[in-house]
Order: sequence, then structure tokens, then C-alpha cells
Amino acid sequence: MTELAARGSSEASWREFELLVAEVVRRSDPLATVEHDQRLRGRSGKLRQIDVLARGKVAGEEILIVVECKDHGRPVGVAEVEAFLGKLLDVAADKGVLFSSSGYTDGAVRRMESTTHPRINAYGYFRPAARERHYEEILDGEFWEPTA
Repeated sequence: MTELAARGSSEASWREFELLVAEVVRRSDPLATVEHDQRLRGRSGKLRQIDVLARGKVAGEEILIVVECKDHGRPVGVAEVEAFLGKLLDVAADKGVLFSSSGYTDGAVRRMESTTHPRINAYGYFRPAARERHYEEILDGEFWEPTA
């Protein structure tokens, strides 16, 4: 059990979810640079918090992927997708990825499907059993892609 989980705080839940997602992203491409809880200055001049930041090269070109983690007791809605899209545009991300532990509304899925640049992919995560398990123990949990 991690120190955060041992505290039993709400911070333990969302922070562990972010760490889990960072590890999933890291394992998906061992050549990418994956960092948790980063700050990027956007075109607006404002520092933007990034849950998980992935950088890599495709055909010799550097790409930037911003990952947002939503560990709420409710599905992600259109307003959250719009806010994420604004962040992606502000930091000039090439792609965005949303992970949610509670799913997405139909409107949110339709909004993500209609976004062309930057494109947003969405994934859900069903946690096996108890939240108090260390995130490395639950990396094999079930991920799914939502459909409207």
C-alpha cells in the first residue's frame, strides 16, 4: 500500500489514478518521455498544469501528447471536454488523451469524436476491487473506449 493510500484521503485516489495512468502511458511506448504532474506555459502566457505529459518522435518529428485524468464519481461531461480542448490548444499539443474512472456522457463522447485537431482519445478505467491496492497491482485492470 502506498503512503497516499494509507492516508485514505481523496488526494490518494486522484493522485494514484494519475500515477496509474502515467505508468500505462509509459508502458505503451518505452521510447517516449513520460512525466507526471508537469507545468507548461501556454500561448496565453499562463502556466498550465498537465497530469501526464508524453513526448516522443514520429518520423523524426517531435510530438507532444497531453493526458488528463478524471477520477470523479460522475461521468466526464461536455464542459470538461471543452476545458481540456482549450488547454490542448493553449499548450500547442499534438494530441490529447482523457482517462476517466467514471465514464463519459454521450455529449462528451460526441464532442471528442468531432474534434479534429488536436484529436482527443478517451479511455475509461474500471478499478479491480479495492482502491487501497497499490497502483502497480492494478495495471492489468480493464480499460475501455467509450462510444456514443
